[in-house]
Amino acid sequence: MIKPIVFGFLSLIGLSSQASNMIELSQAEILNDKSHSYILIDVRSPEEFADGHVPTAINIPLNEISTSLEQLNTFIDKNIVLYCRSGYRANKASGILTENGFSMIHHLEGDMLGWIKSGLAVEK
Repeated sequence: MIKPIVFGFLSLIGLSSQASNMIELSQAEILNDKSHSYILIDVRSPEEFADGHVPTAINIPLNEISTSLEQLNTFIDKNIVLYCRSGYRANKASGILTENGFSMIHHLEGDMLGWIKSGLAVEK
């Protein structure tokens, strides 16, 4: 009984990537991207990023997305892949970027928790 209520609540606050129109990318798609066509942006805190992140990711915490738009504009025509710990902050960041003209926004399926659960390498 709790699961449907929790799921309904999470859907209402916009945790699903479908709510923000982000395209889900699997871990395999990121790992198999030999052309490096994706810019990985970790929107977690600098401390979380330092504890381990997806290789090649850059750290722009959610609370700095709005003030980093000038830097991010260099990626406006690129495929941006957002992730955080579990999806909430990535969804929020997607909304900010979409409002500022970014259209090629993706979401790393499973976020950092999924990456670690899959036993994939992390950079520190």
